[in-house]
Amino acid sequence: MSMSDKSKMIDLCKMYTDLNEEEIDIIYNKAHALDELAELFDCDIFIDVPFKGSMASLVVYHVLPVSNQSLYKKSPVGQLALKMNEPGVWRVSRYGGSLKGYKAFTQGNELVRQSIYAINHGDRVLGTYILEKSFNEDEHPKQEDLKDYMTMTARVNNYIEDAIYFFDSSGKLIFQNSIADAFSNNKSEDLYYNDLFGKQLPYRDLILREEKKILKEIQLDGKYYRLKRILLDDDKLDFAIILRDITQLKDKEAEIISKTEAVRETHHRIKNNLQTMASLLRMEKRRTHNKEVKRVLTNNINQVMSIAATHDILARHLGDEVDLSLVLKFIINNLRRSYSVLDHIELSIDAESSPVVLSDVATSVSLIVNELVQNCYDHAFPNHKKGLIHVSLKEDRDDIVVSVIDNGIGFKIDKINNNCLGLMIVKNYVKDKLMGTIKFNKRNKGMEITFRFKSS
Repeated sequence: MSMSDKSKMIDLCKMYTDLNEEEIDIIYNKAHALDELAELFDCDIFIDVPFKGSMASLVVYHVLPVSNQSLYKKSPVGQLALKMNEPGVWRVSRYGGSLKGYKAFTQGNELVRQSIYAINHGDRVLGTYILEKSFNEDEHPKQEDLKDYMTMTARVNNYIEDAIYFFDSSGKLIFQNSIADAFSNNKSEDLYYNDLFGKQLPYRDLILREEKKILKEIQLDGKYYRLKRILLDDDKLDFAIILRDITQLKDKEAEIISKTEAVRETHHRIKNNLQTMASLLRMEKRRTHNKEVKRVLTNNINQVMSIAATHDILARHLGDEVDLSLVLKFIINNLRRSYSVLDHIELSIDAESSPVVLSDVATSVSLIVNELVQNCYDHAFPNHKKGLIHVSLKEDRDDIVVSVIDNGIGFKIDKINNNCLGLMIVKNYVKDKLMGTIKFNKRNKGMEITFRFKSS
């Protein structure tokens, strides 16, 4: 590949595809491998990549046949391979895998036969290799000598980061690439599958399984690998084993699990500490005979338990997100217990949906609802008047909507700004913590306070 070809390929990828720098580098390395294939297949070979925002593919690299005549008078690099002309390229680009002997039309409207192979990076298909011959030409590569064929293919496989082993029908190792050389300590010429992988997946079990591909995670010498067996449609070779080192991935997974458990344990301890604090406040509440002090302590206990609710759920689930309906149900149950002596007031909750929110959002919502419900208990039903308090949770498009409704005596809206510290705190919490809005609506009987905020 000349420097101009290399430069043009990189420029095309940057300008017309969604590939990032790392992925473009992978395409570039694959182009080197195609240079090695030119002599083996002696046909036009291409790399196509998906064209940004289209179902077409862009030709970014072209290898000419070594001895045969090219099917192209002008290089198609920079031109589009349309889905209607090259459906196989579109299919492999979209779904991965490979297709052999697929009919297609060139940019010059010539009928050709294509063998198409996906270029993968993880789970993503970056592009395709395309081996293209005249429709009437024999589609199989020349294999005059197995040793030459192996040598040529091994040179290509050396550009691949995985260890690759090829075996015949008896399970004998025919050849392996340079990465596999580094893995194998046994340098014997008569190596069989069981010598290498028999302990992890015995040969008998391997050949009895009829799947085209087998995937299995194994351990070798303290490292983790993903073993893939692929059946080969070849007279000399029966199957291939592709071995990928996933030790680093496994270490990362173990690290994430360890950190997750540490975070869960932290939430568990915070919850326990908050519950201990609430218990101490309850002791103080029982010792005092001052009604106002009892009321303040009750409010403080419920506020502490509102915060503890989020940590309790986080301690039992992975991640930093919680189901808001679970948090609010916890808060409502706690408030019912706290105000159980006020049995003339009924408290209910209706959660039409179960939005998942970040933990700090859940904590803010729980504190707001706690304050609003306590305000209803404390002020909406004087003289032991029977009453209802209802909390609702629903989603309205991109918003989460929470309402606290009572059928008590209500209050004047201007008291929010002048006399009621709790409601002033609620108003500021909705605005500053949730970036939301709050409305106070005086009804014929009681109040309806509704706040809404974005779900993400």
